[in-house]
Amino acid sequence: MIPRIPVSGLTSLALALLLISGCSVMQSQQGSEPVALNNQFAVIPLTNLSQTPQAGDQAASILSAILRAKGAGDVRLYLPEDDNPIAYDNRARQQRALADARERGADLIVTGTVDEWRYKSGLDGEPAVGITLEVRAADGDGVVWSGTAARTGWGREGLSVAGHKVLQGLVDAMPLEQAAR
Repeated sequence: MIPRIPVSGLTSLALALLLISGCSVMQSQQGSEPVALNNQFAVIPLTNLSQTPQAGDQAASILSAILRAKGAGDVRLYLPEDDNPIAYDNRARQQRALADARERGADLIVTGTVDEWRYKSGLDGEPAVGITLEVRAADGDGVVWSGTAARTGWGREGLSVAGHKVLQGLVDAMPLEQAAR
């Protein structure tokens, strides 16, 4: 005989399943000044601290598309050519991208680190993503906004899907606003 679960029990069970479906955490800077979407955003390669080659470039590409979708009118992705695309240290590329962005009149530099970008080992091989973002004023080194997030997804979820969800959550946490025209 199958035991009957009361409706309140089903609700609790559904909530428990929802909570374990994908673990995530996010923190972002609170109380910072709004970031006007009419600024020129320069997205430069994120520092790749993961063991996945080019994870910083992948995250930067997704990030630039999300910023455009949020209403930023001028988002430029700076991914300079790389002599060794599987090298983990990309500081020289970041410096080239930063100099190019400043030369082309960027208002804000979006940078950060990819701390984790991989499939976890095991039976399901869940995707695991961890990213820290910083929005900096291009004319100085002052941080306008910062946030960090991490997520582990389902076993059948793609790594880029998990990365997109983490980046979307971070952009949603930014104090973006449409500027008056």
